[in-house]
Amino acid sequence: MADYKIDLETPEGKNSFDCSEDVIILDGAEDAGIDLPYSCRAGSCSSCVGILSKGSVSQEDQNFLDDDQLEEGYILTCVARPLSDCTIQTHKEDDISD
Repeated sequence: MADYKIDLETPEGKNSFDCSEDVIILDGAEDAGIDLPYSCRAGSCSSCVGILSKGSVSQEDQNFLDDDQLEEGYILTCVARPLSDCTIQTHKEDDISD
């Protein structure tokens, strides 16, 4: 399994950790001692939403984001697994809330 560098841009500052391609990004962050928002852990809400500004992820299990949001780079960290090194802007729930 490949390991990728995940750079997080949070309201508190920047954090980085290594994450295997078979590990969900939220779980990898928690293992590294980084607290990120979440609720359902199933890809069904917007609590953990972030914007992928660099890299690529797999998030087939998500069923909340629409095609336009996916095109804009939104991801759900509770179901996303890295496919490359990634930079993610976290805490973006307010950006997609009505």
